[in-house]
Amino acid sequence: MTEAIKVSLITVCYNAENLIENTLQSAANQTFKNFELVIIDGGSRDQTLAKTKPFSPFIGTCISEKDKGIYDAMNKGVKAAKGEYVYFLNAGDSFYHNKVLEEVFGNESSNTADFIYAKVETLNEPTGINYLNGKPVTLNMFYSHYPICHQSVFARKALFEKLGYFDLQFPLVADSEWFIRVFKDASVRTEYLDKIIAYYDIQGATYHKRMKGYREYIQVGFRHFPFSVSIFNLLLYPVIWLKVWGIRTFQHMAWFKKYRELKFKNKLAH
Repeated sequence: MTEAIKVSLITVCYNAENLIENTLQSAANQTFKNFELVIIDGGSRDQTLAKTKPFSPFIGTCISEKDKGIYDAMNKGVKAAKGEYVYFLNAGDSFYHNKVLEEVFGNESSNTADFIYAKVETLNEPTGINYLNGKPVTLNMFYSHYPICHQSVFARKALFEKLGYFDLQFPLVADSEWFIRVFKDASVRTEYLDKIIAYYDIQGATYHKRMKGYREYIQVGFRHFPFSVSIFNLLLYPVIWLKVWGIRTFQHMAWFKKYRELKFKNKLAH
């Protein structure tokens, strides 16, 4: 294993005293030690910052101030990062096991990839049927959905300098919009790793504001996708609304849980 590469683990948090310790502990437990923690706190009024104190030996930067939302905080984290690669381990997230960084950066090909992505396992699926998310991606897969979770991505800091930072115009889907920029640029070297690297809490802001997120994604489409694809997504809006309504209406019913179990049975196998 080589530790020539330094990784910046960026943790965005706000009033996260019940979440932050587990998140930072999952970083501290990593067998690969050439990393720094970058803490970007939104001006917490609880004990969040106090809970970070035991992890001081790992912390390279800690900023606590009001921000304009999660992607503004994530941009601050990237700018403060001193590592060659950045990874977002936000409050509530955690690595899948203690050798994640070793497995990712012990791979020699990772020394040349600009954008490394892998799998995550969902948490808090309302039906109780969690599953794996992640597979090799092409640009046209973004036309219909968000195929990559930011919890699965290691990116060179230099990519942000090349492609720009997260666009605050999209408060729910700015990470997906940035990933599209990555896959549109043929000069960016991407690499998919068939490994589970983190847990993904499915009930984030995008889940609870799914239709608002979809409306944002329609705007993203008009910026990046062929016009015909963007129009199709716009026309699909009522269908998506009905689908979301159906999931939220029936998600706690036994028959629906059984349907989800059958749907995801192949993804439940580790």
